[in-house]
Amino acid sequence: MTIDFKKVLVRVFAAVVMLGIFAYVFWPQEKNIQDSVDTVPVIIESTTTTTSIVSIDETTTTMPVYIADPPCLVLYQKNKDIPSLESIPCIESYVQKYLNNYYSKLNIVCRSSGDGNTVSRDELSLSRMESLQFTLMQKNVLYEDIIALSLGDKSPYPGVDPNTEDGKIINRSCEITGVIE
Repeated sequence: MTIDFKKVLVRVFAAVVMLGIFAYVFWPQEKNIQDSVDTVPVIIESTTTTTSIVSIDETTTTMPVYIADPPCLVLYQKNKDIPSLESIPCIESYVQKYLNNYYSKLNIVCRSSGDGNTVSRDELSLSRMESLQFTLMQKNVLYEDIIALSLGDKSPYPGVDPNTEDGKIINRSCEITGVIE
């Protein structure tokens, strides 16, 4: 009986990735909610350890919007607009919280890495955003409850160097956050 070390390594890697995703989704996070925020246009910046209050500009609402949990990072392969399999549990978690009325809306912010020309990067970011919107709608999230933004590569993921290979992988993503109003 021979051991195929490649299969063993792939299975161990897959188990570690899944464990990381489950820990990311279900591990309790420290909450730090501010008391009030002036009404400003929304620019959602990712945070993984604190909860922030963001308000949408006056033409939409003047009520503060609470973003409850750390974002769900939906990763994509280079030049593809289909979410990776590793991202599915995270997406499902946010959909379930929405369907259980924990979230009133879901925010999507999509980026692209520095691969390819600017036009194709912007188009790919937009395509990923639309694909993720469609995926959420297939899972019974209402279109009007999805706030989507495609940034292309104009605003890389905070704290990540977009010129490294790891940075390109992280920036080749969409981020889902849940909104409690």
